[in-house]
Amino acid sequence: MGGCGSNPSWTFNAENHFNHTIGDRSFLVHIPAKYDFNTTHPVVLSFHGYGEDGLEQERISGFSEERNLIDGKVGSNCVFGRGLLQAYRLLGNYRGTDFLNLVGFVAEIIESLEANLCVDYTRIYASGMSNGGGFVNLLACSEQAASKFAAFAIVSGALYNGTHPFTECDPGRKIPLITFHGTADKTIPYDGRNDTINTNDDTPPIPEWREAWVARNGCDPSAPTNVSQPYQGVVETTWQCGDDPECTVKAFEIMDGIHKWPSTAETTFNATSEQILPFFNQFSLLPGAL
Repeated sequence: MGGCGSNPSWTFNAENHFNHTIGDRSFLVHIPAKYDFNTTHPVVLSFHGYGEDGLEQERISGFSEERNLIDGKVGSNCVFGRGLLQAYRLLGNYRGTDFLNLVGFVAEIIESLEANLCVDYTRIYASGMSNGGGFVNLLACSEQAASKFAAFAIVSGALYNGTHPFTECDPGRKIPLITFHGTADKTIPYDGRNDTINTNDDTPPIPEWREAWVARNGCDPSAPTNVSQPYQGVVETTWQCGDDPECTVKAFEIMDGIHKWPSTAETTFNATSEQILPFFNQFSLLPGAL
């Protein structure tokens, strides 16, 4: 399978990083310290926000930390103690960019990873912060892109009206989604934004946006299956209809939270280790569906 069975052709530095360029775009790859070329590894693609870079996204998300693994068993697909491969994309300002061109580039990222590393192609996940989160939302809305990922995580998503034609969102499947947003976010307001000068900068109220995903998955937005307060100042709401876990939408409303990736440095919990990775762990694509 692709890059399995042989040492990577890419040369990684002392921090287990390799920067790969395709055309005029590049992405940063991190492999775990105990990477095994005979063992398939899950992959997380993590897209950063405007003005940031791949190294900063790696730092704030913590996906590359050795303790952060995707283990366990989903269906017949067993992943025990295998380290994550990471790809951090230098996204910049995704607005005004040809989306199909960007989707094609994401496909090229995945193809490059599969060709050079031992990838579990049923366990590829997309995550992002701010503009990166908005881009992940677009990936989830695209049938071409959504078919590549088992689940999605969006943190403080920048969902600009001029970029997100929500009425045209058609993933072609149910989308497992976990999302986080602070009620005091001034960059992407929790209650939405109406820009009187440029309506392309309008953003929807976050509850309205996430409930649209609930409805798109075939569930009733007015009937969550769980509402709880797992951490001080954090409300968790989960929707899952029937026995199909693929329709799961899990939302974290962070009271007085700002435009940050939730970690113990900014809030009362670590979003990556405590929520995102356990959420991803529940989902894998069926090989026959790829």
